[in-house]
Amino acid sequence: MRPDLRSRSWVLALFLLLGPAGATAGPASIYHAPADDGVAPSSLPIESGAPLVTLFLYVDAGPIATTSGTPCVDGDGDELCAFEFTLLTGGDATIQGFVPDPGIDVVHRATSTDFAVVGGDAINGTAGAIRIGELDLAIASTNWTIATGAGSSVDASFALTPIGSTVIAAPEPNGLVPAALALALFLWLARRRDLRAASSTLVCVVSLTILTAPPAAAQDADGDGIPDTSDNCVHTANADQLDVGSLHGLGSDGIGDACQCGDVNDDGNVDLLDVALYQRGLAGVTPTALPEDKCSVIGGRVDCEPNDRQTLREAIVGSGPGLAQVCQAAKLVPPPPTRIVAAGDSITQAFAASCTCNTGLLCLLCLLGGDQPQNSWFDGSHLGSSFYDLYGGSASGITSSRVSVTGAEMTSGPDRFTVQVDDILSLAPIPDLVVVALGGNDICSSGCVDPVHCANPLHDDATWTAAIESGLDKLVGFNHPTSLPVGATIYLLGVPRIQDLYAAGVAKQTGVSNIDCDALRDDYDVCEIATLNAVLNGEDLPTRLAGIEARVIRYNEILRDIALAYTSNANGRNPNGIEIVSDYVNQSLPSTGTTAFGENEINGGDCFHPSVFGQSLISSGAWVSNPR
Repeated sequence: MRPDLRSRSWVLALFLLLGPAGATAGPASIYHAPADDGVAPSSLPIESGAPLVTLFLYVDAGPIATTSGTPCVDGDGDELCAFEFTLLTGGDATIQGFVPDPGIDVVHRATSTDFAVVGGDAINGTAGAIRIGELDLAIASTNWTIATGAGSSVDASFALTPIGSTVIAAPEPNGLVPAALALALFLWLARRRDLRAASSTLVCVVSLTILTAPPAAAQDADGDGIPDTSDNCVHTANADQLDVGSLHGLGSDGIGDACQCGDVNDDGNVDLLDVALYQRGLAGVTPTALPEDKCSVIGGRVDCEPNDRQTLREAIVGSGPGLAQVCQAAKLVPPPPTRIVAAGDSITQAFAASCTCNTGLLCLLCLLGGDQPQNSWFDGSHLGSSFYDLYGGSASGITSSRVSVTGAEMTSGPDRFTVQVDDILSLAPIPDLVVVALGGNDICSSGCVDPVHCANPLHDDATWTAAIESGLDKLVGFNHPTSLPVGATIYLLGVPRIQDLYAAGVAKQTGVSNIDCDALRDDYDVCEIATLNAVLNGEDLPTRLAGIEARVIRYNEILRDIALAYTSNANGRNPNGIEIVSDYVNQSLPSTGTTAFGENEINGGDCFHPSVFGQSLISSGAWVSNPR
């Protein structure tokens, strides 16, 4: 059959109109590399595959490295520091899924018709091709196309520049309809309008909050001459009422630029530059420290947190609930907690923290003493740097207590999370900050990684998720008669790196006569799955440690995702709006779930639990992302 020349002409027209795949549209180009080799095609990739097509997505701003200045500050090279863009399908192509490249940190959203992603390294920048991942399309006919709708990038000089529209793949030219692309672009514009409408809805919610507050006639909280009932920034003085920015820079949204939460570079817009600044600020590198009054976008303590950056990235791609007016510039600073309580296990009980040896009678007596709550990372009176001490201790007027129990698990047992929650809700007064540190014993009570090898393998996602939700549902009052008070916060700490402890014990005993970690672990079965250097239920130690590492990461990802789902009430289980925050964001950012434990961080008694120094490390790590 002869090719349809009219179809070929439309492919050519689209190619010329929107630019060839791999051609630079602004500083960065988005393209599909058919060979998955990072090489931008010289002409539009034609895909004949059906019913499935896999697109290998890359972004590239050029290969030239900075020679003057610093990348992502004032560099003169091609380094890409951040990127975000949308892809849109037209005609008979639907998006089936996306698999991000394992070496890249991105947040993405995918529907059947469009895909959005945000990512990049704003610390060092990346020159050359960056593999984003694989996008799978289902193809019903030869009438389809896929193109970038819009996007932006942050270049080596830390400037925000647009990414233009580009067709990145098309079918064999056999009836391609020009309406396909027009439809795709229309859908993209509609999505942008929806985002703008969502911002307007948020403004209505904020306005309603103001109007239903105590009588505000003639009240002017910020003293800028604008009554609170009319002020677009109630708690930040802005007599000019300037409002030209918004999420994605879509124009006026009813929120004054002076209190636009998430706008950490103070340009009125919440966009990719703010995401890049967040990453640099959290890492403690210039340019600029993050302004605390604009940082909080999910509530809780008004400061810059990894969870705020995660929420900001989700808002940029449209996968999250948007940005609420909860920063200090938009509302008053939340009060500190009045009572803090920890749910946890032997780590929070500081089991054997001060023990320094294990081969003599006196050494074993220390181990027999068991819990040492005075050395607990949470509120140990002897530690001097506990989580409670960082609030100011008893002098702060805050009270603290623990319901943690040595041996407790998240999922099962008499002291599991949901049982500890019952203890928390029975306290008087009920705490307004609950810190949860569980999960280590869930790993140590398992006998294998692969369920084929034993009856008690490492927990799957469903078991782990159900255990967390069963406790959180009670704390927030979902189908439960009691709950934490409105305004309370739940802080979920990551599962520790149990996979580090075998190597830490080997290092601990090396060259020391009164420490024999191997013997004690073997004699007392201390977390066999992670410390027994022999085959256990058909699995050798390297296999088990690799499996533990993968599960620890996944458990922490679930903690993070559940926290965001409850805080936004995206799951419909948080009727009282109680904030839930996870300190884990990803493997790159610091958290209790990413803190490495070496010989100095474990005690010399059981060579497993944190030493006094390790307890201090947990305390300082937990404080970094503390939402209150």
